[in-house]
Amino acid sequence: MLDATDIARLIATGALTAVQATQDVLDRIAAHDGDLHAFLTVDAPGALAAATAADAAQRRGDALGPLHGVPISLKDEVWTKGLRSTAGSRLYEQFVPETDSEAVARLRRAGAIIVGKTQLPEFAAWPQSKNLVGPEAVNPHDHSRISGASSGGSAASVASGMVPLSLGSDGGGSIRIPSALCGTFGLFPTPGLVPARDSFSYSPFASLGPITRSVRDAALMLQAIAGHDPLEVGSLDTPVPDYLSTLDAGVEGLRIAFTPDFGWVDADPRITALTAEVASRLTAVGAVVEQPAIEIEDIWPVFGAVTLGASVYDGVRTPYMVSPTHVDRLLNGLDQLTPPLQMAVASAPPTPEQYADAMVTIGRVREQFRIWFQSYDVICSPTMAMLAPISPQDWSMPYPDGRMGTNYTAYANVCCLTAASYPCGPVAGLPVGLQVIGRGGAEALVLRVCRALEKVAPYSGLV
Repeated sequence: MLDATDIARLIATGALTAVQATQDVLDRIAAHDGDLHAFLTVDAPGALAAATAADAAQRRGDALGPLHGVPISLKDEVWTKGLRSTAGSRLYEQFVPETDSEAVARLRRAGAIIVGKTQLPEFAAWPQSKNLVGPEAVNPHDHSRISGASSGGSAASVASGMVPLSLGSDGGGSIRIPSALCGTFGLFPTPGLVPARDSFSYSPFASLGPITRSVRDAALMLQAIAGHDPLEVGSLDTPVPDYLSTLDAGVEGLRIAFTPDFGWVDADPRITALTAEVASRLTAVGAVVEQPAIEIEDIWPVFGAVTLGASVYDGVRTPYMVSPTHVDRLLNGLDQLTPPLQMAVASAPPTPEQYADAMVTIGRVREQFRIWFQSYDVICSPTMAMLAPISPQDWSMPYPDGRMGTNYTAYANVCCLTAASYPCGPVAGLPVGLQVIGRGGAEALVLRVCRALEKVAPYSGLV
């Protein structure tokens, strides 16, 4: 499987057609997805029709978008006009939106060919990409293990070579976690940079973002979807830089911190050793890499109160998931939900006082990061504390500490930073990710660092 950059280049030069590229992807899905279950919906007729139209546009001499003819998958959290969008829930198993999510519309305008929608937990709220609509999306490296969540289907579809890139979403690590477990590159953009309008997104600390085979592909995809949406509350109204133009600018002179644990995470020592060694390789290309004693307060005890409370009490983004339409459907269909969702719906939401107290904690954590970013350009850590867990056959938690795998990742969300997971090598035959965290709005810098990692620590976690 070629990466998206090469596919777009070959199509633009006439060496490959969009129909050929799309048919190749559909053939790969037919050959492999019966074992992986990465897809909830495959739209072969729609994809081939779009590819045929893309080839006709090229023959006419129409202007070509940066993703012209490139087949992609989408996490089934975003809405797709005329194609069912389930959020992994029986409540929406036959829901066919009348409009595209704004991010999907931008991908179409860039020329991308949508081949299907990928597996996720019901409403993106469980650490396995498992629901009652379709079989669990498993890890391409070991089918007995989870692919991660909540963008596990997207990561599995890329890591297995079925598609070159996918659109995921991340509300606490849901792009970076499956990327680390499956061996892909995943970028969490600053909340508000990529519009989430017309989707099942509910958290103001979440973002849609790319899961790809290469850093360049992530920059290419981010360029297509980033930018202000005047119809979305909380959308960032700031200029979008040219991510590709600075991608190879290097890291000479950058100050990079690596922390194995943020002062409290109990991680597999094989993972911390590998990620520390890979981060240190950036010194060979001019960066200053240090391992200061970074101690950041644990936010898991308040994470739920912060993410749900911001949507309920602040009205941030006014998302569909807290609309009366959705709430009514939820309350009238409790018996159709997965056991974890039934428990979640039955539990009381945070009170205004609990939300206010939680935000005090988050304020302290944001200040701690602000201080560290005065000394360092980016902060690196492991993405995950453990290798991909064995998938439970029931609805028990796959992570022994119950933290959904977010030990390292949730900081970027609640602090409105940007972060990526770079696939840096295997431990016991399973992929490991190095997390690179930047200030809010520093996607270009994070991509530069990860591009430098591709040169000094190349690793293909693809199956």
